[in-house]
Amino acid sequence: MSLAYLFLTLLAAAALLLFLWRPGLARAGVVWGLGALLPLLAALVVALQGGR
Repeated sequence: MSLAYLFLTLLAAAALLLFLWRPGLARAGVVWGLGALLPLLAALVVALQGGR
């Protein structure tokens, strides 16, 4: 299950990088939301792996 969340985290990071690379491609709320989502997903991945 943590592998799926890791993939989702990497996908969100790639989308954020794409939106930051090409300004105007997404609204500010989308970029803000992805930026806020990344630490939550990263913490979830670590918690599901048992903190290893």
